[in-house]
Amino acid sequence: MQFLCKWIISSVLVVFFIEIGTVSADTLRLQRDGPLARDYINKLEWIRCSVGQHWENEACVGEVLMLSVPEALEVAQRMSNLEGGGWRLPTVKELQTIVSKVENRPEDTEPNIDSETFPNTFSGPYWSSDQSFYSKRYQWSVNFFTGQRYNRFFPSQKLAVRMVRDYKIQ
Repeated sequence: MQFLCKWIISSVLVVFFIEIGTVSADTLRLQRDGPLARDYINKLEWIRCSVGQHWENEACVGEVLMLSVPEALEVAQRMSNLEGGGWRLPTVKELQTIVSKVENRPEDTEPNIDSETFPNTFSGPYWSSDQSFYSKRYQWSVNFFTGQRYNRFFPSQKLAVRMVRDYKIQ
């Protein structure tokens, strides 16, 4: 019964947004709420700014910090009580859900991400929580310049970081 109620509510919302005609598919999937973005389909909540930036006047301000995987995990642990807790490094699959397009040869230097939802995103690689299954020496990353995923970085190398947590619809 609960599933049926959620499905009906979701259907009504979709019809409502289609009727008003001003909402894109990404906007339906990613709801912006100040410094957070909620992905109702994948049940995730993202911090809209990269680690090192802060939310100010509807934008991410400041320098993106480049961190190693151990440093990124320490930041996630320190954020455990912030804004309800549960913050962590995203998996490579989760990071790929916010890539707007994949390019082998990008035509510009803009990041391949919804810049309204994730303003001032670094056009480069971001750490995931996934260790490479090819070699335990490498960690997976997603590059927001190309939109591609890679498993060629050592965890000690410094890349950009974006935090996520699981979102439960109440």
